Amino acid sequence: MEKIALVYSTTSIASLNIAKQIQELGVPPWAQMYGFDEDEINLPIDTIPQENIIVLSKHASAAGTKSFTVHALGNFNKVDFGGEEKTLVNTLAKISANLLRGLSANAPEDFSVCYEVTHHGPNSKKNICFIELGSSVNEWNNLDWAKIIAKVIIEYTLKENNDKIVIGLGGGHYTPTFTKLALRQNYSFGHICPVHNLNYLDKNLLNQMITKSGATEIILDWKGLKEHKDKIVLLCENSGLSYERAQILLKQ
Repeated sequence: MEKIALVYSTTSIASLNIAKQIQELGVPPWAQMYGFDEDEINLPIDTIPQENIIVLSKHASAAGTKSFTVHALGNFNKVDFGGEEKTLVNTLAKISANLLRGLSANAPEDFSVCYEVTHHGPNSKKNICFIELGSSVNEWNNLDWAKIIAKVIIEYTLKENNDKIVIGLGGGHYTPTFTKLALRQNYSFGHICPVHNLNYLDKNLLNQMITKSGATEIILDWKGLKEHKDKIVLLCENSGLSYERAQILLKQ
């Protein structure tokens, strides 16, 4: 089996601390580590020989919430933080779900654990997910919390996963509805497009979401679609995939 690359930035406190904790615990035989001086959104991903890549990263937010997050890469509109305009990156949907579940099982009580929506770079032809420690320098410097992420990567990345791979449409940046669904049922999310990007979603971008996730179904945060419901339903009906409302699935 080809190894999975674990990639980190030597100039990012959180990224470097997670990498050091993995090295102290013991790099698993299925992994190969790479460190670069560039920050996380500008890592030279395409210089790495492996096709499957987990990026160890910081998460930053003005609120400073203690958090562990996982997400896919790409931009639904213009480029704000790396990558290319209207271009998504291949995901690692099942690995991302494994990591999310591992983080949820091991996080301190005062931590938020969630999927984030698809956002930022780098752009690449590889299959990539980000796992992040947030949201301020206090968390980035905490070796105990970096160690939790390290242990989750080592123990959960290759767990057996028989989930249905799906994409998500609607809701906010921190995807509480899709996170709940992935934690409670057998769904692994690839790309997620939030409500604030639904204006830009078109046939091409939806097709990228599907093909670059390997998705077989579309999940809608129905309440989180707001005024875009009619447009999204039409796009889904023309996609060739079935679609379900997350709110209904969560009641099952």
